[in-house]
Amino acid sequence: MVGGEGLWGAVGQVPVSNSSLPHTQSALAGAPSTLVLPAVQGAAAAGVLGLLKEKLGLSPLHVEPGTLRELRLNASLPALLLVRLPYTAGSSLMAPKEVLMSNDEIIGQVLSALKEEDVPYTALLTAGAPSRVLRDVSGVAPGGVGRQLLQKPTPAPAQHPPVRYPLTGEPRILFWAQNFSVVQGSKWVDLTSQTFGAVASVDVSGSSWSSNDSRLVLKYANVLGSPLTVTFHMTSRRFPVSGRDWFQLSRLELATPSARPSVFNASQVTAPSDYSWHCAYLSSLPGFGAGLQPHGPSPSWGVLLQDVQLQGFNVTGLQFSYASDCAGFFAPGTWMGLLTALLLGAIFACGLHMLLGLKTMDRFDDSKGATIAVPQGE
Repeated sequence: MVGGEGLWGAVGQVPVSNSSLPHTQSALAGAPSTLVLPAVQGAAAAGVLGLLKEKLGLSPLHVEPGTLRELRLNASLPALLLVRLPYTAGSSLMAPKEVLMSNDEIIGQVLSALKEEDVPYTALLTAGAPSRVLRDVSGVAPGGVGRQLLQKPTPAPAQHPPVRYPLTGEPRILFWAQNFSVVQGSKWVDLTSQTFGAVASVDVSGSSWSSNDSRLVLKYANVLGSPLTVTFHMTSRRFPVSGRDWFQLSRLELATPSARPSVFNASQVTAPSDYSWHCAYLSSLPGFGAGLQPHGPSPSWGVLLQDVQLQGFNVTGLQFSYASDCAGFFAPGTWMGLLTALLLGAIFACGLHMLLGLKTMDRFDDSKGATIAVPQGE
């Protein structure tokens, strides 16, 4: 959400109906001006955030609907607020209408909080990628347009559903990743298809759950010639200072029968227990942030999780709760601005201290009287 003139902009194909998106429809109807684009290219949708950062000169502040009311916005200062909605594409665990209604509730909470602050704003609703692939007819001759339109469109890649435990009944643990790969030495193995989707072969029967300790155990029959077990060990504890429970991924373990387990600490993977945790990358490799730190000797295995989301407590229904993103509060540009401001403030304080230390003369020479004699110290 961007400070502006009260314009509601919807980018991409956004279905609006009385039954599924009442808050969105109400916002569109009550806005001074609206703009709805039925479709945009994937590159354009992905570049919206970068364009706003460039034009406004601001770093986005990732906020959650539950904490938005705690912010104190200043109408005279622009702000770029980023609110992520839970994933909806390709999920077969809930009906599309229920998923849309859940996201519409979040949109309503955000707009209500902004109205209470009484600040002008521009709201921009867009997806990270298009929901369907558009056909390119730019190189088609004028006489061949009809044939091109009759061709079958290329289907968009389906999103696989998350791993759940237990497999039947009310789920206790949910895990999802766009890509899940492991590496041993220089040999990479993609476990995505074995972990997620209709043809998944992973065994989660060894998992366990309690109110303060949960373990998601993924067992693979053959990875580089031997069985592999990947264990996500999560804990939940209450912090009196914040007045709420927080969950943490204590460690991630990769084990084979013939070698010592590779154990990684994941202290940065933490979120309120009633939220899920999401990050673009979670990996033990330095090139991807190295959020997983080795525990003990040099591990024989490495792991890479791309666009990962995890929830080990307070799972309601068959979808993730609102995600706490791993993006840091301070961007590099913010730190540079703070350091520059501190340096300039120190120079200003030093100069002000010197000015306050100056003393004016209280005795002056009189041309008609005796000359003032200033005694010299020994």
